[in-house]
Amino acid sequence: MNNVTYHIEGKMHPDFPVISFSTNVYDNPADIFGSIKDLSQHFKAVEFEIGEAAENVFWAMSEVQRLALAKQIRDFCQQNGVVFTVHAGWWGRQYNLCSPDLQERVTAVKCLAAAVNFSYEAGATSVTFHPGYKDKYNNTTLLNCLIESINAVMAQCNTAGLVLCLENMGGERPKYPVFTVDEHIHFHQKTGCFITIDVTHLCSVHAYGEALFDAITRLAPVTRHLHIADLEDTHHQHLPITEGNLPLSDVLNKFAQAGYRGVAVVEEFIPRYSTEFYLKKATDYQQKIEMMRNAAA
Repeated sequence: MNNVTYHIEGKMHPDFPVISFSTNVYDNPADIFGSIKDLSQHFKAVEFEIGEAAENVFWAMSEVQRLALAKQIRDFCQQNGVVFTVHAGWWGRQYNLCSPDLQERVTAVKCLAAAVNFSYEAGATSVTFHPGYKDKYNNTTLLNCLIESINAVMAQCNTAGLVLCLENMGGERPKYPVFTVDEHIHFHQKTGCFITIDVTHLCSVHAYGEALFDAITRLAPVTRHLHIADLEDTHHQHLPITEGNLPLSDVLNKFAQAGYRGVAVVEEFIPRYSTEFYLKKATDYQQKIEMMRNAAA
């Protein structure tokens, strides 16, 4: 066991996040419902990502077909006590919500609105989206365009009981904008939407220590979703849990201490590790966390 992974400063918070798992680590198979059902055997919270083979299937469906799939997922999750979340599509210019090009932004708004409508009908608690591409623009321009896009989505979608969450981007990925803590808070204030914090992304910008702890304290009140993995120092990776040197449990505990209430989704992967290895590491982590939670109760 990697003791660094499980180290917690002080007491474990009673609202330590529930561990979840994403279909993304399954490489988003074409059988959307089947992958959700399979993962629910291991986790009481599951995230569906509109990516890879599942993305092709999702967009090939008619609206009626997507609604039927959404109902199937909703019924299954309600019957089995599964918390369901969605990660909207993000790979490609069709998802470029922060684009200064109006036509490109209109397309991105349409795509996200369809994902939001599906998520609402499927009974999802949140839908995560990426901002888009940095290109040659500064953060102010990109953020203003993003705010316009999200307000347009909010104006045309029913989001009752559903939280829209902007995912933070990380270091070493020059194609994508990295917004500051203040800029994420500004986005929340201007849209009423919240933030998905990818812990690996955050830790690739702020090394484990006081700067990271301060960011967590400030971001937790506007965060409604977490993505987790391991990493080495600040190198932007998504390693299987316990394969890096991040004190992951302490980071999650600090989010809980700062007011975060939600799930922590194992999401993203590195091809040199198998899906089965990610799943084994995640289920081991989940079991150990439950033991720690019971001992702290």
